[in-house]
Amino acid sequence: MHPELQPAKILRYETPAAMSAAFPEPALHYEQGGVILLGNCGIGFDEEFVSTLQFPPAWKKIGTANDITVPPLVYRDGKYYRTQNPLCRAIPDDRILLKVYSELLRIELGFKLLVSNVLPSYRNVQWQNCTFRLTQTREEQAHLDSFDGGAALPEHMHVPRLKLFLNIDAEPRVWKVGPTLPDLLRHSEGRLGSPLPTDLNMLCACINASGLLAEVPMQRVEIPPRGVIFANGATVLHQVVYGNRMVCLEGFLPRACLQLSSLCEWDQVVPWIRAAGYTAAN
Repeated sequence: MHPELQPAKILRYETPAAMSAAFPEPALHYEQGGVILLGNCGIGFDEEFVSTLQFPPAWKKIGTANDITVPPLVYRDGKYYRTQNPLCRAIPDDRILLKVYSELLRIELGFKLLVSNVLPSYRNVQWQNCTFRLTQTREEQAHLDSFDGGAALPEHMHVPRLKLFLNIDAEPRVWKVGPTLPDLLRHSEGRLGSPLPTDLNMLCACINASGLLAEVPMQRVEIPPRGVIFANGATVLHQVVYGNRMVCLEGFLPRACLQLSSLCEWDQVVPWIRAAGYTAAN
């Protein structure tokens, strides 16, 4: 890779109040391929209790899409019944079940409120999955986010993406942050082949499989307990080096939420490909 290639820039704020006061700087930074590290989220939860929770490996990315924050108990005809919430199958004691559920729900709602406070232009975000990754992660591969085996994504997903990660463990979570997608393309020196797919998901999968990512510079970042990192995983190369418990919140943004000088990443794929000297497949 070209020697001028550098990791994405990281903007740091210590508190939500500091991040809110700096608006629109954080929104502009995120929308233009930057990473934000918030030192203390200010979200209330039972840290001592949450630090004891550990999910099985099969639940590595279990979340709201799997009904984990659906009420686990309902009252009908004078009796309490368990619901489809997967916690119901895993936790026999009703008191512990309700405690775990309440803490997960508390974190999810606090996380969403945090976004509305520090990024007020994102109030119309369409929330997708909130995943509770209460399993150990060690030295995962550096990658750009790609889903469904790198297949083309449906049109309704061709919108700006919001992705943020909250460390709910007692230890720092260690990441490495690499270059942005357009920088990877521009400095790849033609080694990705041509033409390149213009679907963002397919393009990320292509780069992940290229073998080039082992050569790129990465910056080590420690996300402290209660810290949050804002990073669009489809446009910023990233790697989890060490971590035990975190929550990932994902949503889609209407284009109208973006700052006037920003563009949706999906609208920039073809210009990025052409600016790097490649041919766009379609």
